[in-house]
Amino acid sequence: MKLSFHRLVQCEVNEAIRWYDDCSVGLGDDFFVKLSTLLDTILANPLGHGFWLKSKTVRRAQLKRFPYAVLYEIRPGKVRILCVRHDKRHPRYGMGR
Repeated sequence: MKLSFHRLVQCEVNEAIRWYDDCSVGLGDDFFVKLSTLLDTILANPLGHGFWLKSKTVRRAQLKRFPYAVLYEIRPGKVRILCVRHDKRHPRYGMGR
């Protein structure tokens, strides 16, 4: 299996890193490390996280320490990362991807 990303994921990650770096030096790096670790966990066990809302295909994995979640789908031969969303976003944010 491999990871693939929706085209907007990079923008979401960059925005979060910038915001955390503005809060405290190195915090953006910590966010990225936690995100990378979560992505490795998702890839190792894609079925290890529950479905998001009432979806039968979209799953949600929560970052540790940060109020962000990764929404993803398991597709043939890959795990598709749909979005990296802040917990305060509208619950349906990223579902249309």
